[in-house]
Amino acid sequence: MRKILALVYIMLLALPLLAITIPRVYVQKLILDDSSKPLVTAAEKSSANEYILRAWMEANPEEVISTETHPIHTIAIKEVGHDDKFPRTVIVSIQLGNFKRQWLAGDTMHMLLTHKASGETKGWQLLIPEGTNLIRKLDEPLIIPPQTKNK
Repeated sequence: MRKILALVYIMLLALPLLAITIPRVYVQKLILDDSSKPLVTAAEKSSANEYILRAWMEANPEEVISTETHPIHTIAIKEVGHDDKFPRTVIVSIQLGNFKRQWLAGDTMHMLLTHKASGETKGWQLLIPEGTNLIRKLDEPLIIPPQTKNK
């Protein structure tokens, strides 16, 4: 039993050396300022064409992941859901495990969303909580551009 524990301990210490990061996904519901769903279109296997999303960790600001340069499984703005089971919802999805530096509980991730047509931006931060489970912010929608025009 001691040999197994020692082997597990050595493997845990070696993880940073192998540059393997622990997967963890952050999802955030997005809405417009009138509480409606943003219009998004996407080609197969790509993020929404209407927006650019960039994300970086405060501890390593030089490493920026972006919807312009990274695949949809790394960072995306997309519509999810089915009308009959789960209402269609527009979300941000970021895989923290795809940053080169291992994320840690207490790290701050910064995000900047740009609406291409209007040039409007929305920035926000997330304090990474303890654990490795999904960081789910579907009940706390984030208001994003473009701003609706006053009537």
